Amino acid sequence: MGVSAIPARGVLLLALLTLAGCAGRLTPPEAPVAPVTVYLLDHGRHASLALPRREGGMVRYSYGEWRWYVEGERHPLAAASALLWPTVSGLGRGVHETISSREALPGLAPEGLMRVYPLVAEEARVVALKSRLDAYFEAPGVTPVYSDEFDLSFVPYPRAYWLTHQSNLVTARWLRSLGVEVRGIPWLSQWRLEAPPHHPMFQQKDEI
Repeated sequence: MGVSAIPARGVLLLALLTLAGCAGRLTPPEAPVAPVTVYLLDHGRHASLALPRREGGMVRYSYGEWRWYVEGERHPLAAASALLWPTVSGLGRGVHETISSREALPGLAPEGLMRVYPLVAEEARVVALKSRLDAYFEAPGVTPVYSDEFDLSFVPYPRAYWLTHQSNLVTARWLRSLGVEVRGIPWLSQWRLEAPPHHPMFQQKDEI
């Protein structure tokens, strides 16, 4: 790596940290033909997404840096390296056949749950996102690694983790694929539901 690359990364980090205070402002689609409710789970500094299963229950997906989430390397050097240089990433999945209500959602997240954001989405989009994410777990030769700490099974993800492709930004991309408008940069898992007053989700609180 050239010397000039280090200051460049520092400038980029400073710029993103300046924007880190911005919330991800969420507006779900107003009139899905076949609406289902999905749940954005805010764990404090990172977020995950819970989707309903057609066969009952829910499945939770979470993206993160492999060494941090799977191998438990959480010292300052590991944190700096995960932000400043592309590192190996992982996709986590937890299938919960008996959890189907909002009240039971804390059981999905042993790492803790600060807020829940219910969002209406088109069922076809939800099925498509589930199929796309599940394909990583069903790929030939892939053996998921279970994390008891997060109650998730992780598989390697093809795109590296770093500050422009971290957990909350990936979660925001998943939400956009569901037709949810996400404005702002939720880099530190700061979210705000901004459905219009007539939207059916407007009256729902985002607190547990």
